[in-house]
Amino acid sequence: MFSPILIELTIVILFFALSTSVVVQLIAAAGATARESEYHARAILAMESVAEQIKADPAGSGACNECGVRASTKNVAEDLAVNCLVTDDPSPLQGTLYEIELSVTSPTGETYYLDAVRYIPDAEVLP
Repeated sequence: MFSPILIELTIVILFFALSTSVVVQLIAAAGATARESEYHARAILAMESVAEQIKADPAGSGACNECGVRASTKNVAEDLAVNCLVTDDPSPLQGTLYEIELSVTSPTGETYYLDAVRYIPDAEVLP
């Protein structure tokens, strides 16, 4: 009938097949996590770069909407756009406080945020 060696060999082959499928799934999940992490790192670097550009000239063109907010989008890459909101608060004594809100939405729908602030004394503010 059936040889015990054939039965053991069949069990060993099934065990290795199952182990291989688990390892392949782990490798695929690790690849997806690495791609997501790479996008996350690119998004953070892009937002930091845009924040530094805005902090260098927070008044920008001075064009604001009716609420006093300057909104813009900076395309950093084909799949990466940084949305910017800059609001100014002239209420601090002898200066202007600029609040910068940056966001990036990933292709998967996840949104990353970064906030920055810059205070400029009145002597430095350009008319």
